[in-house]
Amino acid sequence: ACSGRIQDVAGLAKTQLPIEAADQLVRHFNAAHIAGYVGLNSIGQSSPYSKSNFFDHYNKKHQLLTKGEMKQLSHHDMDHSGLFMKELVTWC
Repeated sequence: ACSGRIQDVAGLAKTQLPIEAADQLVRHFNAAHIAGYVGLNSIGQSSPYSKSNFFDHYNKKHQLLTKGEMKQLSHHDMDHSGLFMKELVTWC
């Protein structure tokens, strides 16, 4: 469901917003989606995903968040909290 909504918003953004704003929105939505899987660890789901072996891999591969954006979010412990993902969603 989440990935479907991201796809819906991405399609609208790419056709309705300036390209820079659309690209940033899509990057942030995709980063939030990936961070959400890592955040499952914080609610006792024993998620196999971690920041180092999941989020960082896809962030680097797809250039989702810049170094500056990662620094802004660094006060959140993604492996033990969903707040990283929640803040990213507010950026969207």
